[in-house]
Amino acid sequence: MNNESEIINQQNVIDNLNNEAWKYRVQDSAQALKLSKKAVLLAVAINYTKGKAEGYRGLGFSYIRLSQHKKANALLGKSLSLFKHLEDLQGQSDVYEYLGIIKRSLGDYRTSLEFLFTSLELRKQTKYLEGESLSCYHLGVTYKYLGNYDKALNYLFESLSIAQTIHYWVSESYALNLIGLIYSETGAFAKALKYYHQSLKLRIEAGDKWGEAGCLDNIGLIYFKLKDCQKAIEFCTRSLTTSIEINDKKGQGNSLFHLGDISRELNNDDEARKYGNKSLKIRREIGDKKGEAEILLFLAELPARGLNQRHKETLLGLLGKALILGHEVNALDLLSKIHFSYYSLYKLYECFKDALSHLELFIEFEKKLHKEAVSERIQNLEITHRAEQSKNEAEIYRLRNIELVELYEESKRQKEKIEEQKRLVEESFIELKSTQKQLVQREKMASLGELTAGIAHEIQNPLNFVNNFSEVSAEMMDEMQKEFVAGNKEEGVALALDIKQNLDKILHHGKRADAIVKGMLMHSRSNSGVKELTNINALADEYLRLAYHGLRAKDKSFNAILNTDYDETIPKINIISQDMGRVILNLITNAFYVVDEKKQLIEGFEPTIWLNTKKVGDKVLISVKDNGNGIPQKIIDKIFQPFFTTKPAGQGTGLGLSLSYDIVKAHGGELKVNTKEDEGSEFVINLPVA
Repeated sequence: MNNESEIINQQNVIDNLNNEAWKYRVQDSAQALKLSKKAVLLAVAINYTKGKAEGYRGLGFSYIRLSQHKKANALLGKSLSLFKHLEDLQGQSDVYEYLGIIKRSLGDYRTSLEFLFTSLELRKQTKYLEGESLSCYHLGVTYKYLGNYDKALNYLFESLSIAQTIHYWVSESYALNLIGLIYSETGAFAKALKYYHQSLKLRIEAGDKWGEAGCLDNIGLIYFKLKDCQKAIEFCTRSLTTSIEINDKKGQGNSLFHLGDISRELNNDDEARKYGNKSLKIRREIGDKKGEAEILLFLAELPARGLNQRHKETLLGLLGKALILGHEVNALDLLSKIHFSYYSLYKLYECFKDALSHLELFIEFEKKLHKEAVSERIQNLEITHRAEQSKNEAEIYRLRNIELVELYEESKRQKEKIEEQKRLVEESFIELKSTQKQLVQREKMASLGELTAGIAHEIQNPLNFVNNFSEVSAEMMDEMQKEFVAGNKEEGVALALDIKQNLDKILHHGKRADAIVKGMLMHSRSNSGVKELTNINALADEYLRLAYHGLRAKDKSFNAILNTDYDETIPKINIISQDMGRVILNLITNAFYVVDEKKQLIEGFEPTIWLNTKKVGDKVLISVKDNGNGIPQKIIDKIFQPFFTTKPAGQGTGLGLSLSYDIVKAHGGELKVNTKEDEGSEFVINLPVA
């Protein structure tokens, strides 16, 4: 009894420590970190699951504040497993929120959204309003990072509304601050200052030093934009001092960068360079790749200390590093600025050919920035996420089998049956169009668009037959009724036999359409995202045949020699088979496109595709090779970029290779290309065996 009482007392102590850490996590992260560490030590000692789950959650949040994302991620992973074991949905929602913050900090915005939507759903289920307001806030942050201000503001005002209703200062102050930032970036400086000062007031009252530092820095930036550099320095310096006080590395990096920018405006280039290098060191330390690229660009654009070759190479080195990082995080706005800086530098040194090349790239990125493509891609992720909640609804895209009745029934009933069949065919065609639209959409996400056109072409023929025979049969039914009424029994029976033949044809073509649509649905279905042991040889061969027959359905004149060499020693590997199938499909479809393109230009050319698999050590290689025209060296570095395509307008979205690259990378593998102009290309997928 005493032992049981002692355990309960220890659990109470641990609960109190975790509650205190949770209470102070925003205002005093250092104190919260100490309390969480103590709670975890005690909880591990007595194997107290709830105490460990909450303690790891608190530690994870504190390490996020310290920009130690790797450590935070590991602790939050432990916390999530324990909360799932406890079936604690509220605890899980907190962890998903923090994982979303980490992914956003590392530039993985897609995964950030997935975690944050999961967090929001759990919080809505449990009516956890404080958490719901925070999830909405962080969704606003991620959308803001993606440049989708409309969606960002929608979530931020939703967060603000919930927070003000329940008087929750944390998300209220957060939302006010970010709304101010968005207004600042759109030039509404008076509105921005209003929201910033409201947020600052709440944070000072609550003792939230982290939030206070952020608000001070943002207000400093507003004054900088208003050309009041002295006030800008005052607020940014206050922000830096506060960030140092609480050991907020990210905040320090931001304030130092902004002070460097202000110094540059005041023509104090040495001071600007000093602040920039300090910020660069911190951003590298915390793994802020976009921030690091931003500083490298800043340093490269500081006024030159003489136009000598050595200085030129230094600046090109800075821009080269910035460009690599910009591509890693897919920061289109930053890539645009980097190419313009390249253009300016080459122009300054009278390297006009290189200058023109980067000016063209700058214009290309500016066009991309002004298109809705990025926003559309994120909206698709949201739609996909919502769809995961109701996968069973996908079953509505199935053509209904039509049962036909014997013709020798009473004539009026026969006519009604044909009219009913016409209605069902029309409904089926509408459903088919909907399915086609889904496949066209998935072309953006899974490289299936090439198949859609061919399959859609195939489906039109049986549907035309069904419609035509239905209309003719209905007219013949009217004639048959007239013959029977007039007493012409022989004519009536003859018409009845003709109608029966028509109905047999309708049944035949209806079944043909049904089979085609079922095939479409099989390849357009949503996947669960679960890895499973898969025979990679069988998968590759299946998608080779799928791609070939899909293209043949679209273009009967297309032919190619298909060479396969599958390594039978490859064991089953753990992959999301549908995703990897889409990668293989995309590579094969691209190969078919380039060899067909070459065939149109060279008489007697034999299009050839090689599909090989091979086990090399602990890796599996899947190779798709063609004898097309190869990829020009000047664009080889762009082919995995989103929205880059060499196909004519309307024939490609430029998402296929980019998303294939992402899928392979998510499997812990690599996607590489070897190419030689005029001879062909080879794409190689490199996957781990285990």
